[in-house]
Amino acid sequence: MKRKQKETAEQYLERIPSFAKKKSGMEDVRAFLELLGSPDRGMKIFHVAGTNGKGSVCAFLSSALKEAGLCCGAFTSPHLSDIRERFLIQGEMVSREAFDQAFETVYGAAGQWTAQGKPHPTYFEFLFYMGMVLFSRAGMEVLVLETGMGGLYDVTNVVEHPLVSVITSVSIDHTAFLGHTAGEIAVHKAGIIKPGCPAVYDDSSPEAEAVILETAEKKGSPAFPVGCVPFRLEGETLVFQWDYLGKTEEFTVGFPAPYQAENAALAVTALSVSGLGIPAEAVRRGLRSARWPARMERLLPGVYLDGAHNEDGIRAFLEAACLLKRERRPETTRLLFAVAADKEYGRMLEEIGRSLQPDECYLTAADTSRALSVDGLFQAARERMPETARIRCFETTKKAFEALLADRTGRDLSFIAGSLYLAGEIRTAAAAWMEEER
Repeated sequence: MKRKQKETAEQYLERIPSFAKKKSGMEDVRAFLELLGSPDRGMKIFHVAGTNGKGSVCAFLSSALKEAGLCCGAFTSPHLSDIRERFLIQGEMVSREAFDQAFETVYGAAGQWTAQGKPHPTYFEFLFYMGMVLFSRAGMEVLVLETGMGGLYDVTNVVEHPLVSVITSVSIDHTAFLGHTAGEIAVHKAGIIKPGCPAVYDDSSPEAEAVILETAEKKGSPAFPVGCVPFRLEGETLVFQWDYLGKTEEFTVGFPAPYQAENAALAVTALSVSGLGIPAEAVRRGLRSARWPARMERLLPGVYLDGAHNEDGIRAFLEAACLLKRERRPETTRLLFAVAADKEYGRMLEEIGRSLQPDECYLTAADTSRALSVDGLFQAARERMPETARIRCFETTKKAFEALLADRTGRDLSFIAGSLYLAGEIRTAAAAWMEEER
């Protein structure tokens, strides 16, 4: 597909879904990478799949690897504000120059590819190829690679010999593509397990665990479960103990969210069985300094942003939010919420109303065609929020956020959740607000 005159890389990438809808098989993915010079080969790779927690696990792994002195890249998705967020080198977003150069390389290869009668790479495939070019050119020793959706048929599954395959929590999401039960979905997630390569997995779902263990056994891959992780909350951090290289060590993560203890333990276990022999102190420093946007992210004192956007994500968010509420005992609890129309938003709101019991609700719609309308959200929320809750509706995320900030007293807690689209817009609005306050 030819670029339009003066079209930027981002503009071209955003057009891809309109003309490239067919995913490539692994043979074609490998052939395309060979056209690029097989940039994926030569890097040691941690491959991460799962429903919730993938990004956080990737952040913990990347931070620990960086602290160990290794040149580390990370390919993650989705982005919140800038597409370059998907490509991290030593924890930092890649430069505009490097991004554009990688785009031009893949665009040129795509032209050769389609000239042979082959289908144009899909949006995510194109980004994956760009990532491999970027990381190879930057001389990355280790790569943390997050799957897009599923795993078995995901373009990232072209990886042949990962150091470790990591599978985070498996729950019901993307049912139109992956299945309607945890077991069916786990088949896709377990598809990243490679013969003889260790697999680390979240064992919270017995149905998913059975599939993962069966897959690992068939492939002769040692499997390492990570279960419930006891922790203690210390201000804005969680402290937990976990086995690392055969010794119990204490670790701290900078998120006041219980689910991050499990995600961090997955990362610790993956590093432990990777064979890299990273010192425990480097892992401790990495976990302590790791940051991942929109995962119980403290935007301002008393204001927390979480990208929870499905039922299990909402439950994990609520566990963290309710823990903070019990600890802080705020005078007022506020919720800013928006959601995609294709999510189980009724159940999500029901869980929030029952567990968090917000006093104030700020409802809006993110700027995406997938968003549930404010009117539809209001009807759903009115039936599920406490009778005493004050519900307000706003046309835009920015207006809702400004109203929430205007209502703050310093003796309350505010939470923002429901959609990654919302999270991206809130982070942009928060940055603009803080700039104005300076």
